[in-house]
Amino acid sequence: MRNNFNKKKISFISLSKIIKYLIVILIFFVLSFFLYDEFLKQKKYKKFLQEFSEKTNYLFTSYEINDLRRVDQSEIIKILDKYLGKSIFLIPLKNISNEITDLNWVKSVNLSKDLKSKITVQILEYEPLGLYVFNNKIYYFSKEGRIIEQSLKNDEEFIMFSGKNVLSHAVEFLNIIRSMQSSKLNNIEEAIFINDRRWNLKLSNQILVLLSEKNIKFSLKNYIKLVNQLKESETLLIKSIDLRNQKKAIINFK
Repeated sequence: MRNNFNKKKISFISLSKIIKYLIVILIFFVLSFFLYDEFLKQKKYKKFLQEFSEKTNYLFTSYEINDLRRVDQSEIIKILDKYLGKSIFLIPLKNISNEITDLNWVKSVNLSKDLKSKITVQILEYEPLGLYVFNNKIYYFSKEGRIIEQSLKNDEEFIMFSGKNVLSHAVEFLNIIRSMQSSKLNNIEEAIFINDRRWNLKLSNQILVLLSEKNIKFSLKNYIKLVNQLKESETLLIKSIDLRNQKKAIINFK
């Protein structure tokens, strides 16, 4: 009797497992059918919208882009042209926005459609603040410290910055210079961040100016006072001006 009971018990457990497996398989097939059916419905839905738009002229046929200074407009057009002729209701604005945002100089983008045939593109560009020298290449950077794009020309409008962690301090340095509003500082060509703590400046007249670590603005004021006292012929003889000691200036001549 005991042996027969054990056999029946084992047989019963095996049968319950089989039933569970069958239920799982059945659920899997039902879900698969449901998802496939939904996919087909979505395709049919898109096909219906496309056909409806073709009949009623609700097609994407034109676009308007705001004036751009640095973003390559041909790259924007290349992205938009891929969707011309499609239903205006099916244009993936988010995908287009992501593609445009990936382009150099694009800070943000706003897309809108008139629900007829036109998409308006509004792009906000990064504003270059200076030039960053790295690995013998020169890049534009923004006030956010973002490297925007390599500069392929000698852009004299901006100061060239170099040195370890220089981008973390460049914005503050430029703000100090602008706050002083002195024409004597307009000839700064390069700003080199030394040992992650202070600045050396190379001027367009080839003079090297060594600034104090603790008080940049005070050093710059001392530089302005000094050059105001010198004649132009005397300035041309100077090789460097050391202002690291706030109590005195050390001038080296050529």
